[in-house]
Amino acid sequence: MQIFAVGVLAMVAYLRVAPLGVTAEISSRARQVAAELALLPPRLEGLDTLRGCVNVVKDLAFSNNGGFVGALAIASFAAALAAGQFQPAWPTYGQMARGIAGGVLLGWGATIGLGCTIGTLLSGVMAGALSGWIFGLAIFGGLGFALWIGRADLLRPR
Repeated sequence: MQIFAVGVLAMVAYLRVAPLGVTAEISSRARQVAAELALLPPRLEGLDTLRGCVNVVKDLAFSNNGGFVGALAIASFAAALAAGQFQPAWPTYGQMARGIAGGVLLGWGATIGLGCTIGTLLSGVMAGALSGWIFGLAIFGGLGFALWIGRADLLRPR
């Protein structure tokens, strides 16, 4: 049922406004803050000419994708509360380092890949793009590989 609901939401958004995308919104907000702090040039050569989840400095305080990202975070929090899985704890330094490194790598990869799982997979498949289907196959292949590594105990600290 949840997959059907996500499909309907994505279809309505695609037909009414634009394809859903998280990377574009997060990248745009980061670029907006960096521009206001004068930490980046007005034009990013190479990145500004690409299509997809391109980040641009926006003047809007709130956009449709911003609403989607916010609703996604609120819904995730509500689901964790409802399932009894919300258990705040202070992270260790190792967890903080892994979280920061993982976040930077995921953000960089999503930006240079011109999308994330929402924009590339969900919106790509809905638009009939072959890249969406290839991305989906790659995601499931990567997931299978990660599960294999996890079960093989290759990366577990000793």
